[in-house]
Amino acid sequence: MKSKLAGKNALITGGSIGIGYGIAEAMLHQGMQVVITGRNEEKLKSASNKLQKYRIR
Repeated sequence: MKSKLAGKNALITGGSIGIGYGIAEAMLHQGMQVVITGRNEEKLKSASNKLQKYRIR
């Protein structure tokens, strides 16, 4: 069954750690397109690399 959120877009501030990261992960799991932002570039890169497993091919 396709999620109602599939194909929608989200911008998540604070998406590199904690609740923001969890929300990004959940939204990606539902098929959404997600952009994360944060203050620490290294943490953002790390989070982005971890979230790539949900990337739609």
